[in-house]
Amino acid sequence: MRNELAQNQDNSVQQFSEQDARKLVEDMLLSYGKRFTDQWSGLKKGQVIDKFVQKLSGITFEQFNRGLIRLETSGWPPSVNEFKDWCLGKYEYQSHDEAWLQALTYEKQNRSHEINKFAKQAFDEVVKPYGYLGSTDTFYKVYSSVYKRIISEAKERNEADELLEAIAQCGFTGDDPSHKPVTNDIARQQLENLKRKLNVRNREILKPQKLEVSEAAKRVQNEWPDPFDNPNEYQAMKANGFNRVGGEV
Repeated sequence: MRNELAQNQDNSVQQFSEQDARKLVEDMLLSYGKRFTDQWSGLKKGQVIDKFVQKLSGITFEQFNRGLIRLETSGWPPSVNEFKDWCLGKYEYQSHDEAWLQALTYEKQNRSHEINKFAKQAFDEVVKPYGYLGSTDTFYKVYSSVYKRIISEAKERNEADELLEAIAQCGFTGDDPSHKPVTNDIARQQLENLKRKLNVRNREILKPQKLEVSEAAKRVQNEWPDPFDNPNEYQAMKANGFNRVGGEV
């Protein structure tokens, strides 16, 4: 698509023409189909072409070609403003469809896969009430809505997107030279600081409970001697009138 459109322009042409807009819209319609028509629902083809002509007037050949290169890697049809940003080389943002696929991969890879900054922000907002990111239409619609809002706010701030590196998944060994253990006092102090930060209060026991033998246990300890193992003690106790365990009469 890019080569065909680029060939229709002369390098000396400085303005984006209606012919360029018509060819661009026709090729986007062919490439994206229903996604493109849904995006421009309620407008006729000629009206869509006029929108591109109005917004892209003054775009040079080099700028237009830059936008076409970006278009080849987009899984979703861009709006006029998005395509203009691509042409001008401004901050490039993923479409909500691209961010959605990236977020799904991030979730499936135990949240360790690389992901763009704004895609991650949308991911965090959607996951917060649910605890996970599902692949259903409901999750897709919610995620797309959140991501579009984040991108709109980023454009107002002129904030660029960036790729966040994947989190390395590796085991820990005690031989790691970068690991520096701390003393028990420092660890205890860090724990107390964390507890105060999280407002965790433990019940303090000023004096440990003293364990004592109960009265019932005492009575068991004073039980009769075994008449077979200790016959003499047994006879002596019987002569004293102790007829029950614990010395009771």
